[in-house]
Amino acid sequence: MIDDATSRRRLLATAAATATVGTAGCLGSLLGQSGQIQPEEPSEPRAGSPEEFYYFLEDNGIAVEELAREENELYLTYESEAEDVEASDEEIMVIYEVYKRALIRRGSEIDFLYSEVANPFDGQALGWGIDTEWVTRFDAEGNETASDGSVANETANASADNGTVGNESGQGIDMNRVTLWSNIMNTKVYEDDVEAVGNETAANGTANTTDDGLENRSN
Repeated sequence: MIDDATSRRRLLATAAATATVGTAGCLGSLLGQSGQIQPEEPSEPRAGSPEEFYYFLEDNGIAVEELAREENELYLTYESEAEDVEASDEEIMVIYEVYKRALIRRGSEIDFLYSEVANPFDGQALGWGIDTEWVTRFDAEGNETASDGSVANETANASADNGTVGNESGQGIDMNRVTLWSNIMNTKVYEDDVEAVGNETAANGTANTTDDGLENRSN
């Protein structure tokens, strides 16, 4: 399994920086207007661009508040319609599938997606992330994107029960997909995590992004 601690530390550092400058809820605001992305209808053939990614997120029911890019990393802020953790995880699955199908399977060079929930309910993760390496290493499914770029129904409705993505076959659970989902879940950042990093920053003057002492929780 890929060690996902580095990805979570990156998210914590980003979240702490966002809170420090008073732009919580808008990760992309840290990048300035030059990094802002607007949706574009898909081209023929598909370009696999962040603009198309934005378009297909909204096409699949994700309310995008902001999408920004810095080099090969994307910063997404979206409004969640979830009222519980299960529904929140279903949204994460949809975003993951769009990321895979609209970007990575189209040859995009994007390396990482930072995602932030603009309106989290009490106890919901404030943010989470996807490392493209996890897609290419652990997900052999979906090499062909649906012609309309939408998420296949059976995939969008995949269950996240028991820490899996509900991808079972006659041979049993696909452990690669279990590993992938576990990696994504373990990047989740919560309010008390951000507060801990903020307190450390205030005490030390800089954020210690190598601290593994923070609780690594997933639901």
